Amino acid sequence: MASALQLSAKLDGTHIIGVHALKTPEAILHGAPHGVIGYFPEEVIENQRDAIQKQAAELEKSFTSTVSEVGATYEWRQLEGPEVDIIAFHARFTDLTIISQAKGKFADELEFSGSLLMESSLPILAIPEKKIPEDMTKNILIAWDGSAESSRAVRGALPLLKMAEKVILLSVGLPDEGNIPQSDIDSHLQRHGIHCVKRVVDNPFPEDVIKSTAREENVGLIVAGAWGHSRIREMIFGGVTKSLFSNQEIPVLLSH
Repeated sequence: MASALQLSAKLDGTHIIGVHALKTPEAILHGAPHGVIGYFPEEVIENQRDAIQKQAAELEKSFTSTVSEVGATYEWRQLEGPEVDIIAFHARFTDLTIISQAKGKFADELEFSGSLLMESSLPILAIPEKKIPEDMTKNILIAWDGSAESSRAVRGALPLLKMAEKVILLSVGLPDEGNIPQSDIDSHLQRHGIHCVKRVVDNPFPEDVIKSTAREENVGLIVAGAWGHSRIREMIFGGVTKSLFSNQEIPVLLSH
């Protein structure tokens, strides 16, 4: 919420949509042995459903109160069903979807964050759960690897990049693979009035270089492509996407 309000204060005509997915009875009793849900008394299911409805009402009240105070236009949408499907559907009608960063667990990324990126193919802003920078758009780092995914991320971030005081165009790769060309994307950004500080680093661990550079430069936002390599490979063995998605320090704008 705080990130949406921060951006709305900088962008004209911002409209904020709060989307809340209510759990189904099957999800409420998740963990019960297969086929056992039918043996639960209806009263148990209804009590769980009432508790979820109450929580949703509290969330809506908090959302409405907070957004009203800053004068942004808004709406609240609430549906019952799979969280990924609901949010991915509503993301199609927005410029940017804001979610919390994954906590680094395999299941979290497979079931929600990763699935949402793969299904929507739209820019997603993943925010640390506890704290965000005072100004996300002051210093922005682009993690550029020349892929279609990183190109989509840059296009999705253009309105934010235009606000930045400093944009760092960072490419990281293995020494024997040669440098990643930056000239074309740099020229493209210049045509949009965005001037970059270009950096190319030879290193086999791009995720470490990206995060350390972001800290050194007091970066408020990282822009990167997601899963340029096999998603399953990255999830099992690690990778840039997984590392950035769960960094819990700096907001990350990702696109697949």
